[in-house]
Amino acid sequence: MNKTIQKFRLQFIVISIASLAIVLFSTVGLMIGTDFSRAHGEATRVMSALVRNNGQLTPQDSHEFSQNQSPFNALINNRPNPDSVYQYRYFSVAVNNNKLKILNWQNSKVYGVSQDKILNVTRHLLNKKQTKGVTILARNTYSYEVIANSNGKKMVVFLNTSLIYERSWSLLRLAILLTLGALVFFAIILIILSKRAIQPVVRSYEKQQQFITNAGHELKTPLAIISANTEMEEMMGNESEWTQSTKQQTARLTKLINQLISMARLGETGDLVLSKVNFSEIVEESAKSFSSVIKNDGKTYQIAIQSGLYVMAEKQSLMEVVNILLDNAHKYCTEKGIVKISLHKNRFAQTAVLRVSNSFKNGKNINYETFFDRFYREDESHNNKKSGYGIGLAMARDTIHAFNGKINVSYKDGMIHFDVVLKLVK
Repeated sequence: MNKTIQKFRLQFIVISIASLAIVLFSTVGLMIGTDFSRAHGEATRVMSALVRNNGQLTPQDSHEFSQNQSPFNALINNRPNPDSVYQYRYFSVAVNNNKLKILNWQNSKVYGVSQDKILNVTRHLLNKKQTKGVTILARNTYSYEVIANSNGKKMVVFLNTSLIYERSWSLLRLAILLTLGALVFFAIILIILSKRAIQPVVRSYEKQQQFITNAGHELKTPLAIISANTEMEEMMGNESEWTQSTKQQTARLTKLINQLISMARLGETGDLVLSKVNFSEIVEESAKSFSSVIKNDGKTYQIAIQSGLYVMAEKQSLMEVVNILLDNAHKYCTEKGIVKISLHKNRFAQTAVLRVSNSFKNGKNINYETFFDRFYREDESHNNKKSGYGIGLAMARDTIHAFNGKINVSYKDGMIHFDVVLKLVK
């Protein structure tokens, strides 16, 4: 399985797992959010009943709890049970001329908190002059509210809300564990079955690559005959602008077919034989070969190559990448512009960075990533003013990816920059 198929398979697995994760976490989040909303509503209704009854709960309050809830909560909650009021933990502190007295202490079943602690906390809360809020007692959360009796005396009502929210927190922990377990199980099954799932795509891709290769070889023969016949016509004294045009277009089509076959072979094998090559020498050789043609075109040519940089690659293919980038820079450089090529070492990442740049006016608001698409042409009319077929940069990208490197394009200060990054080897 070549790297293109492996990448597609990995993307298929990641997208499938991510999609399931979004669905599961959205469902779980909605469920947990609803349950926390239910718990909050329950705590609010119980506290309201305590305030209304001067710190007491009666079995009749269970019916009021069911009547004062939202229609949705009424749908998902159980029917009112008179005994449900006995599940809550609460107490109250009466305030009379700065004297405090704990009420309902015997029935509150509050453990781990002394009465002195409660009295001290109550004094602290009264000094804050807040009528309601939340406080912590013995690692439990208590909601409190300060109320005034009909005789004008104050009372502070406390309700243990940790117990009310405990079910929601338990449900949250269980939901997270089950969701993560489901994702792991799904990932294992998907990894096992993914090869079979993408087989139709793999077969289609392989047939496409094989068709390009076979068609290319079949087209070479008639092109060779056309070229030979044209040359024979010229040798017989029939040379004209038409024969010259035929030869040019034949050569152009032959080059295009060779590039298509090269791309197809790269996709079929997916694993070039990589070896340690001198990147500096390859770049220098290619840069020198373009020197005269760029300078004769009236453009400024700047070269800066750091010597002694080695990478893992296939020499001829890497040189072809450099040639493609230089040819592209020369072809699309603005008139009297600048073409630059540089190679340097990134000390932090331990990589070799090749940068090929050229002047390019009107370069803003362009999606440069489309330059790597096959058969992309900067001029939409696809005229022959600038020779090319729109597959050179696509070939460069596929080749660099086969070398486990990166290639990207950017635009800054009127210059297009193509950067190739390959890992250095010693």
